[in-house]
Amino acid sequence: MDAFRLTGTVCLLAFLAAATVVDLRTRRIPNLLTISAAAVGLLLNLSRGGGTGALACGAGLLTGFAAFLPFYLAGGLGAGDVKAMAAIGAFLGPKGALMAAAWTLGVGGLGALLVLGAMRWRAAHSGRRWQLRDARRQQFPYGLAIAFGSALSLVWS
Repeated sequence: MDAFRLTGTVCLLAFLAAATVVDLRTRRIPNLLTISAAAVGLLLNLSRGGGTGALACGAGLLTGFAAFLPFYLAGGLGAGDVKAMAAIGAFLGPKGALMAAAWTLGVGGLGALLVLGAMRWRAAHSGRRWQLRDARRQQFPYGLAIAFGSALSLVWS
């Protein structure tokens, strides 16, 4: 692994860790964090590949944004989650952004199943009747799924 790729990976992992911690604490991923990460991704890609790197960064940013935008519009994700995936795309380019989004959706689905199972178990052990509408009110800090899914995509590629 060359120095540029290692630097980009370390910066991306730092962003993912920060986004996860903030999302777990506040249920938000702030603009300052996502915009800063996207700017770092742009600078790294620009310094490594010049104009071609900048184009790859922009294409990755748009791909990451477009991959999660339908979920935001449907009410399933917050705007910070969409912007976080766009920032990840700024680091990884379009192909990497799609891979990270796919892994993230898989991890998020697994997380949702675990939350549903825990809710059902808790209801069964407290004597309450469990209903699916209870799950609709449950919020899941998706920054955690974004971090794990993106990290898995780095390992896989």
